[in-house]
Amino acid sequence: MNELYFCGDFNSQISADEKRLIPHIKRFFECVVGDTEFYAALQQDAAGWEALLQARGIANVEPEQLAVLFPEQFMLEEVPTAELADKPQALLWRCYCEAAAGVRELWRQQGDKTPSHRFNAWRRRQVNRCQSQLGQETNAAIVHATAVFELSKGCSLGCPFCGLAAEPLQEVLPYTDENARLWQTVLKVAAARLGTAAGAGMCYWATEPSDNSDYFKFMADYSRIMGVYPQTTTAAPLRKPDWTRELLRLRREHVTASDRFSIHSTELLRRVHKEFSAEDLALTELILQHSDTWSRLMARSGRNRPSVSADSQAKFVTTHTICCLSGYLINMVERSVRLISPCPPSERWPLGYRIHAEGGFADAAELDGFIVKTMAACMPEHLASEDRLAFRQDLAFAALPAGFQLRSTYRLHKLTGAPHLVPLGRLIAQGILTLGRVLEETAVQGQDVLAAASSMQKLFEQGLLEENLL
Repeated sequence: MNELYFCGDFNSQISADEKRLIPHIKRFFECVVGDTEFYAALQQDAAGWEALLQARGIANVEPEQLAVLFPEQFMLEEVPTAELADKPQALLWRCYCEAAAGVRELWRQQGDKTPSHRFNAWRRRQVNRCQSQLGQETNAAIVHATAVFELSKGCSLGCPFCGLAAEPLQEVLPYTDENARLWQTVLKVAAARLGTAAGAGMCYWATEPSDNSDYFKFMADYSRIMGVYPQTTTAAPLRKPDWTRELLRLRREHVTASDRFSIHSTELLRRVHKEFSAEDLALTELILQHSDTWSRLMARSGRNRPSVSADSQAKFVTTHTICCLSGYLINMVERSVRLISPCPPSERWPLGYRIHAEGGFADAAELDGFIVKTMAACMPEHLASEDRLAFRQDLAFAALPAGFQLRSTYRLHKLTGAPHLVPLGRLIAQGILTLGRVLEETAVQGQDVLAAASSMQKLFEQGLLEENLL
């Protein structure tokens, strides 16, 4: 797993001075985006930059170099690399961000390598569907983890921006001998069924990790069994400073990912910067939920749905989701399990994920049984003759002279160039015919049945057909 160490080869390609500089560039941009007073002062008083930066714990940063990246930091437009040639600090930050994104992509690729061919095919369909439904930018940010665990039921924070609408905290799982045995055997089941891909999972979902005082004990087991220390996101970085410092210490020991703090106000950002140095937070991403830049990207799911009026919907990305899981969501407190995948938030799926199957378990053997059963029932590698065919509901079908096209919010899928595609598109668009019936109709019309079957399989693999859901 060495290739998954955070930022990979990038660490060996930069100097010691550049490594020391990156955390300070990171903090500089956190202040630019998350603190409007800092940004205003930066623009108004060039002579006062040094004192301004020093007050925020930022050293050796040259704002005149980094200013070229402001449009990217505010997510307005991408800056061409050519414009960074004479700005080494800006170029260093660009390379660092690209390396970090590359690590996320490596994690995503691990999900294609589980021991189950059925699961691999199912997950690839979900990734392909999300590319069409959510767009390249959103889908690229989703790791499509194969398993996620909750060690509490509910969350103590009640964040107004929670895209999962977490319930109030009801119970946490203590690390007793009995619970430790269950946890360890559950992890072994996940590792056996999903392989190293399970290491890309997390131990929180609609929960706050710091609610569980034994969180790090559970993490130690996870690291030992999965081979990777999992990523953690907390929305309460200052509630238990000692807990947070332990989180930071453990991340420095296990540099396989970056952790995250959800920041909900400028005041909290300033307090976090005061409590922790730039070096302390080198491996911690600050999600600036309060900033105009980040609020525009909030998923319209969970608690954000009822709070968004028709007049203000334009500021939200309505197809965005915070769901990063195409796999099993396992709650260790209530012993529940769901098979889910990301999707745009909707009335049917208000939390931004689809539920393919759900159940419960009393022990690891029952969880294993659920995984085996759902791999067999929900994850076919090929279409069956009795399967009813329909294009995804969000796709607009249009017949073409030489085939047909399907248009989503982000992509145009065009299938042309073969005679069988003209009737095939119309037959599937009816949404009521089985694969066997479509092949019969294709034969009646004198078209190539084998070519039609091949085209339907490709449509299935690309996630363009509806799949059975709960």
